[in-house]
Amino acid sequence: MNRPSAVPMLIEWERFTEENPQGDIREFASWLLTHTDPLRKDPFRKDLPARASQLLQDEPVAQAEPLMKSGMRLSEAFQENGDFLAWFFMGRLIRYVKFYTKAMMAQHGMSGPDEFLFLSLINEMDRPTKKEVCIAHASELTTGMDILRRLRTLGLIEEHADERDARSKRLTLTDKGHKTIGEVSMGLAQLQHSVLADLDPANRKHLIETLQYLNNYHFPFFKL
Repeated sequence: MNRPSAVPMLIEWERFTEENPQGDIREFASWLLTHTDPLRKDPFRKDLPARASQLLQDEPVAQAEPLMKSGMRLSEAFQENGDFLAWFFMGRLIRYVKFYTKAMMAQHGMSGPDEFLFLSLINEMDRPTKKEVCIAHASELTTGMDILRRLRTLGLIEEHADERDARSKRLTLTDKGHKTIGEVSMGLAQLQHSVLADLDPANRKHLIETLQYLNNYHFPFFKL
């Protein structure tokens, strides 16, 4: 039985220790996730769609990242500016999600995934107020109120008087709202492309934990 060679991993370990003489195995694992590009190194992967494989063979850099005038891809040109790269790639992921879900959201009268996220939060929270939903979504109040207004116009949510505060309204889903969540959730599960791509379970868990950490770090500084 053929076993995968450990040589490539040892080579990467040598690279890592040259850059990080005091680095440990945990730091190496994180470094490995961010410094290796399996699609670029193996452009003939059989599990990639034919068109994607062709793009990787023809233009492995320019198709995925813009080329700078220096001839380097964006991640190489800005490798010392981690914040910029984080903004760039997280922004792109959000646009990919909007692209993948655009038709599905339009089918249900929604303009984008934010409206579905609001709907899902209201469904899972305990009769939240409008402000509580906006805070949960980390959305500015004016933007959040516009989204809630659209959801109400679509007949997906309804308002109820707050027994403890006459100035507030509590939100719940209508029957149509519950039905919409079920249909959209089913459609999302059948999308050809997952936002987490083909990451294995360990890498998915690592990514989610990192995103959760960043969310928990930044949330106290966020003001509505």
